[in-house]
Amino acid sequence: MSVLSKVENEEDVQIIKEYTLLPILLDMLTRDMEELKIYKDKIVYNHVLFYLKEVETAIYPQIQSIKNNMKKRDIKVLNTTMNSVGINVEYKVRGYIYYFTMLRSLVKAELMTTLMNMRRRV
Repeated sequence: MSVLSKVENEEDVQIIKEYTLLPILLDMLTRDMEELKIYKDKIVYNHVLFYLKEVETAIYPQIQSIKNNMKKRDIKVLNTTMNSVGINVEYKVRGYIYYFTMLRSLVKAELMTTLMNMRRRV
């Protein structure tokens, strides 16, 4: 890898975004799998549950890969807060502190895109 500049770049921001969104997706999958239990007597229940568990299982190696990439690129998430408006992330890239904000509607859209991309891979 070439020497990285001290300032953040688009790839750094994308890494932070994925690192922030994947745990939220895991929480949503857990919640939805729990809510789906009321349909356990239905034929499609096991099929849907199997798919959701495959997606969940695929997320963990992806998070680990992102963590390794963050370490190589000297990126650290300092603080993440969620509120009714969206998500605020404070992070450090090679010694400089930056802030990242995503509105709730963007978080939802990004999670749907991530889920659709994962569906193609699973």
